Amino acid sequence: MEETIKEIVDQFFKEKKLDKVKRAEDALLKQFGKNFINKNVEQITVENEKIIIKTNTVEAKTEINLYKKTLIKEEKIIIK
Repeated sequence: MEETIKEIVDQFFKEKKLDKVKRAEDALLKQFGKNFINKNVEQITVENEKIIIKTNTVEAKTEINLYKKTLIKEEKIIIK
């Protein structure tokens, strides 16, 4: 029963592309830390196979843009 529920949840995450959001969030946390993310990142979403990161400030946008090629190499990231 546990395996069936886990499989259903994993499939749901893949269908809704939440796994991409989680990978992006983990990469941002690793690079910048929790305080930076809490203060500066407003939202992380997936639209049309692209990860969209919305920030609160221009400084945060610039900082993330400097590292976006090294954060998640296989995904296209757009910073707003």
